[in-house]
Amino acid sequence: MRVTPGFIIAAGLLAMPSAALAQANFSNARLPKLAQVRTLPLPAEFVDPARRGFLHSFRLSVDLGMAITEKRRQPTRLKQNSYGTQLGLSFGISSMGFASVTGNVSRETIKSTILAFPLSLDSKAEAGGADLVLGITPLPFLRVGILGGFGIGNSTYQFVGVAGTPVGADSTSYRFGAFAGASYPVGPVMLSLDATLLTTRSRQAYDPTNIPPVAHFGSTIGMLHLSALYSITPRLRLSGGIILNQVLAEKVAPAERGLDPSWFTLQAGLAYQINRNWEVSIKGMTWLSNQRMNYSRATIGAAYTF
Repeated sequence: MRVTPGFIIAAGLLAMPSAALAQANFSNARLPKLAQVRTLPLPAEFVDPARRGFLHSFRLSVDLGMAITEKRRQPTRLKQNSYGTQLGLSFGISSMGFASVTGNVSRETIKSTILAFPLSLDSKAEAGGADLVLGITPLPFLRVGILGGFGIGNSTYQFVGVAGTPVGADSTSYRFGAFAGASYPVGPVMLSLDATLLTTRSRQAYDPTNIPPVAHFGSTIGMLHLSALYSITPRLRLSGGIILNQVLAEKVAPAERGLDPSWFTLQAGLAYQINRNWEVSIKGMTWLSNQRMNYSRATIGAAYTF
């Protein structure tokens, strides 16, 4: 059986009525007949895999978020605001497997300055994509798997104060990688350590008047993620983590410079279990110690388990 944070919360909720019953006085005067007694349904984590079906423990989630991207110490200074929605579905596969499918769409406003001129540009963009994760848990606290995804987008930009037709661009990208991780409970805290290798490849095609007409770029990054999940109460959970990002290979677009060779990502979140099925959450993350680019994101979300 794969142990998840949801399993810990469910176990805590089930333990609460037991303590209350131990302190109460009961009368058997109106007990139902034995034939009328029916067992309560158990959470998916407690059900024998042979009885719960090949696919189980479905979780549907939606997150609304805002992100800010800033480029510094680059030939182009940029500030980009993004507003987007992310939909996700995760589920268990048989007794050891798990999977998740995530889709996202966003709208972006971009203000940038090409320092060589210098001229300012205003841009607008739309983007979308999807990601798939497949994994197994060969041991209760160990997980390994693969991931992949794609993205598409389009944008238009125009020099501020310069008459002319806006220039457009279309972009496509794909990503793939692998991960391995382990989790271990220490009292009310679940500690996790995950390693991920991720490769991205991107292509951006501009209107014919642009030079160059097409740009190709991408990177391979290794990530080491240390995180902790703390159950403040059986319903309220606090999470936090730090990721070490290391660039292993990179090809940058023309007139751009690459990311710093390494930097950190700081994460924090708070989730509240309304009942057995519904959960709400707030999450935030930001990059640290990257001198050429900064990225921060905050989201609010809800999830339904069935």
